[in-house]
Amino acid sequence: MNAVFIHQNSLLRDSHIVPDSPCESWHLAPATLEAMRSLAGNDSLIILYGPETPGPAREGEATRASDELRCLVSQIEAGGGRVDAMISCTERSIEAGRCYGDFPGLIWVPAARLNLRPGGCYLLGDAVEDVQTAWSAGVRPFIILGERTIQETLGRVEVDRGFPVAVDLTTAVSYIYVEEEIAQQTGSAMEAAPPVPSTLTLLPMAQELPTMTLVSRMAQTIEDNLGRSRIQRTDIARWLFFLTLGALGLSLGIGYLMTHLYRIQPFPEFAYYLTLQFISRPMRGALFILLGAGLIVIALRSLFRGTQLGSWLDGMRH
Repeated sequence: MNAVFIHQNSLLRDSHIVPDSPCESWHLAPATLEAMRSLAGNDSLIILYGPETPGPAREGEATRASDELRCLVSQIEAGGGRVDAMISCTERSIEAGRCYGDFPGLIWVPAARLNLRPGGCYLLGDAVEDVQTAWSAGVRPFIILGERTIQETLGRVEVDRGFPVAVDLTTAVSYIYVEEEIAQQTGSAMEAAPPVPSTLTLLPMAQELPTMTLVSRMAQTIEDNLGRSRIQRTDIARWLFFLTLGALGLSLGIGYLMTHLYRIQPFPEFAYYLTLQFISRPMRGALFILLGAGLIVIALRSLFRGTQLGSWLDGMRH
């Protein structure tokens, strides 16, 4: 398990609260709080999502999280649970199709910023739209009925794959742990998830994406560590760039000096064989290029092993 996404309506329905009612009247049921405490007992991130409340951002915040989400977070934390991040789907992101459906921004934004693996995540929703969003990102979806029937929840929409349906949040959480235990015993994993767009890909469309607000210190620490890691990757890339330029300049300088010495200075007989003068110049050039390329491969292999360059290359895709 990497992260659990929970729609705010799933919590409300589990506590027999009408989603359209004002948040001042919301009071999460003990069973709902207990289920959230159960989720908080592992290292997976807990991400609460819902529609954004119109209005300016609060002081000191780059974005404005929904007041409804904040109301739920405060009750969950007061009940001993934990929420690591809030995802707010703005009207603009919904209109642009950048939050739900085929472009699951509500999953891709935290996945890119917190280096999540969608294939190891779960989504607890309350509508077919949530299921379709989870499938688009490669996340395992669950539907929480609350006091509704399956017909009332799913309507006549046909789905091409099965997914768990739980009567309440407690049951959904128990299903998650059962699936996790089965996966650990059998070694099987969920379906492969499509690649998460990199932060460079998402940046130009930032105004059309859902906003994320970090809540817990754990989530903030993860993002800070990833930020420092990206800076280190930039340093390595800069080092390799200048090293390549330096090696090129050194090679050209040695080449010019050797050409000069060939013309004005007689060499011992063994230099004839050492410099491969019995081979044509084009062939000699090709041989030295192959030798240089082989040495570069050895150097990069050593760098890969010694500095965990593989992790860097994986991070560049995010």
